[in-house]
Amino acid sequence: MSTSVKRPRPRKPSEEAVPVLSHADQLQALHKREEGKTVMYKQDAWGHIETRFVRTQNVKAWEEKGFFVR
Repeated sequence: MSTSVKRPRPRKPSEEAVPVLSHADQLQALHKREEGKTVMYKQDAWGHIETRFVRTQNVKAWEEKGFFVR
């Protein structure tokens, strides 16, 4: 049986802290990302509804996947 030699691992750089956003700022950023997109829905066998925010030019492709616009 051979003896294993452990190699030292290089230390990972610590992640820089991201400034904490307030709830209002998070909602504002979310609405800005969704602006100009179409909201599409799909319901699975258990009644869960999946929501997707889709670019207008991709609506046809998402409809083919079983999603619908409400």
